[in-house]
Amino acid sequence: FAGSIPGLAQDALEADDILLDETSGRVTASGNVSLSGEGGNLQTDRLILDRNAAMLDVPTRLTLRDINGTKMTADKARLEQSLSRGVFTNLRITPEDGGRFAAEKAEKTGSQMILQDAVFTACPTCPVNAEAAPLWQIRAAQIDYDEAAQDVSYRHSRLEIFSLPMFYLPYMAHAGPKVFKRSGFLAPSLASSGDFGAAIEVPYFLDLAPNYDLTLTPRVSEKQDPFLAADFRHLTQRGSYQFTAYGHNPRATLADETSKTERGSIVGSGQFNLAAWHVDIGIEEATDDLFFRSYKLNTANRLQSRLVATRSLGRHRLAASAYRYRNTVENETDATVDRIAPTLRHSYYLADGFLGGSVSVNNFVTRLERDRGIDTTHAQSQIDWSARHITAGGFLLSAHNRLVLDAYEHDVETGDTIDDVDAAVALAEAEDMLAANALAVSLAYPLQRVGARDSQTLTPQIQIVGATENNDYIHVPHIANSSLSLSRAQLFQPLAPRDETSRVNLGIGHSLALGPKLQTELFIGQSYNLSDQNGEMAATTGYGERRSSLLADWELYAGPLTLTQKARFDKTGATLQRSESTARLAFAAIGLSAAHSFYQKGQTTQNPDADLEEATGRLDWQIGTYWRFEGSVRENLETSETVRADAELAYEDDCTIAKISLTRDYARISGTSIEPETSLDFTFTLKMIGG
Repeated sequence: FAGSIPGLAQDALEADDILLDETSGRVTASGNVSLSGEGGNLQTDRLILDRNAAMLDVPTRLTLRDINGTKMTADKARLEQSLSRGVFTNLRITPEDGGRFAAEKAEKTGSQMILQDAVFTACPTCPVNAEAAPLWQIRAAQIDYDEAAQDVSYRHSRLEIFSLPMFYLPYMAHAGPKVFKRSGFLAPSLASSGDFGAAIEVPYFLDLAPNYDLTLTPRVSEKQDPFLAADFRHLTQRGSYQFTAYGHNPRATLADETSKTERGSIVGSGQFNLAAWHVDIGIEEATDDLFFRSYKLNTANRLQSRLVATRSLGRHRLAASAYRYRNTVENETDATVDRIAPTLRHSYYLADGFLGGSVSVNNFVTRLERDRGIDTTHAQSQIDWSARHITAGGFLLSAHNRLVLDAYEHDVETGDTIDDVDAAVALAEAEDMLAANALAVSLAYPLQRVGARDSQTLTPQIQIVGATENNDYIHVPHIANSSLSLSRAQLFQPLAPRDETSRVNLGIGHSLALGPKLQTELFIGQSYNLSDQNGEMAATTGYGERRSSLLADWELYAGPLTLTQKARFDKTGATLQRSESTARLAFAAIGLSAAHSFYQKGQTTQNPDADLEEATGRLDWQIGTYWRFEGSVRENLETSETVRADAELAYEDDCTIAKISLTRDYARISGTSIEPETSLDFTFTLKMIGG
C-alpha cells in the first residue's frame, strides 16, 4: 500500500503489508506493525483497524509503550485508535522506574489500569526462565494502578513467597514506583519483650512538604500504656536538622525505677551554614538518667548535647561552643563536668614562620560548670613552633617548641559543697596565672637495605625534651592527666607542657618486606625521666617515675593474614602490664578475626583493683551472591563470663531484604530493670513497598 490512510496522521501506521477496504472502512496491517497514537506506540505482527468506530483489534502478541515510558505486553487486545483506552488479555506491565505487574485481564482508561487476577512484584525477571516465580509477589483479585497519580491498591490480596501464600489482607495500598515519599501508614512491626510484653508498632508518615516530614510511631503493648515516638526531618536553604522525641506513661518495672510519672527524651542533630559560620548542633536529653537504657534506645554511659560554630578568615580560624553532659549510670561527683559554656577558640598560622620553622597560635577561654564542687574559668594562649631538616648524610632532624600561658578562676556556687578533700586543698593552694614551656629535639637515622628479594629499614630514634616543669599545675583542682597513655604514637609526640618533664625518649623500628605479600614491622621504645618531678602521673599512663614502661609493637601482613601485637611491659621488661592482640584472616568471601586484651591490675580505670582479660571472636561470611552471615562473641576470661554475643543472617537481592539477628547482652545494673537480655529480631523488607 502506498499513500496516506484517511483518519490516520501521516506515518502513524507502518507495516510490511497494509490492506485498506474502502467499503467496510477496515485497515488490516501485518508484518512489523507499528502504530502511533496519543497514548503511545504499539508494535505487533497483525492488527485490524475499524476506521468508522476508531477501534482496533490486535489478535497477536503486542507491545505498547505509553507516553510515560511504561512498557506493556499482552497476548491480544482491543483498543481505541488513540491507544489511550482498551482491554488486554494476559497483560504484563513494566514501569520505567521499577517493579512489574501481570494480569489475566486488564482494562486501560488513560493512565488508569484495572487488573483482574493480577500480581505485583519488585523482583526483576529471571534471566534464565522469564516465567519463573519471583522470590515474592502480591497476588490480588483486582489491582487498581493509576500511573499518573502513582497509586496502587489491592482487593483480596495475599503475599506469596516462592508462590507459597504467607498472609492475606482484604485491602492494601502503596505508592507507585515513581513516588519518592507520600503520607500514609508504613509497614507495622511486631515485638515482644519483658517490659512491654507483646507489642505492635504502626508508623504513620506525614509528607508535610517537599523539604520536611514527620513520622509518628505509636507502640501498643500488653503490659504498658501506649508509647509514642515522633521523628521530624527538615531540609532548609541553610542546612538540615532532624530530631526524635519519645513519650510514655510507665507502668510496672518501668515505673518502679524512677519517681517520674511521665518518661521521655529527645535526640537530634543538625548542621547549618549561616553566612560564613558553620554551625553544628546535637541534643541528647531525657526525663531521667536511665531512660535510654531502660527503653533500649542507647547504652552510652554519658549523654552529650552540643552547640558548635566555626569560621575561617584567611589564616584565622574562630570557634565557639557549648556542651552539656549527663551521666546515665555512674553517680555525679565533685569532678564531674556538667556544662562547658562557653568555649571560645582562635587559631592563627603565621605565613612566614620563624627561624626556618612554622608558627601557629591558639587561644581559648572556657567555662566548666559543675552542679557539685568547683566551677572553673580557664583561659589559655599556646604558641607552637616546629621545624624539620634532612642533612646530606641522611640524618632527620626535627624540633618542636610549645609555650602555654594559663589563667584560672575557681569558685564554688552558693549551696554547693566540696566532698573531695584533696580538691578543697588544691583550691586553696591554686594560683591564678601559670606558664609552662617544652622543647623537643629529635634525631632519627633511617638505614635501608634493598636486596634481590627483600628490603629492610632500621630506624633508631632519640628525642630530648626540656621542660620548665612548673609544679604549680598540680594544685589546679580536677586537672586531668589520666587520659595520657604511653603508646608508640605518643612516645615522640611531646605532651602538653603542664604535664611534660625533661626526659629522653628512645626507640628503634624495623620493617621488612619479602615480596609484595609479606611484610613485618617491629618497634621497641622507652622514656627516661631526667627531672625530679615524678610520681604525679597515674599508673595507667605508663610513664612511671624514672623509667617508663617498655613498649613493644609488632605487625605481620602475609596475604590474607594480618597479625598485630601491642604490648606494654614494666620498666625492666620482665612483667607484662597490658597487651592487645588481633588476628585477621580475610578472603574474598569469608573473614575471621580474633582479639585478645589483657590489663594488669591498676592499668585500667574500668576495674583498677583486678586484672582484666577479654577475648573476642568474629566471623563474616558472604555466602554466594545474596546471603551474608556475621557473628561475634566477647568473653571476660577473668570471670569466665560472656559479655556479649550476637549473630545475623541476611539475604538481599534487587527486590528483597531479609534479616534475622540474635543478640545476648549480659549487662546488669542493680536496682533497675536492666538485666541480661536476649533479643531476636526478624526484618523482612519488600523493596518499593516497605518492611
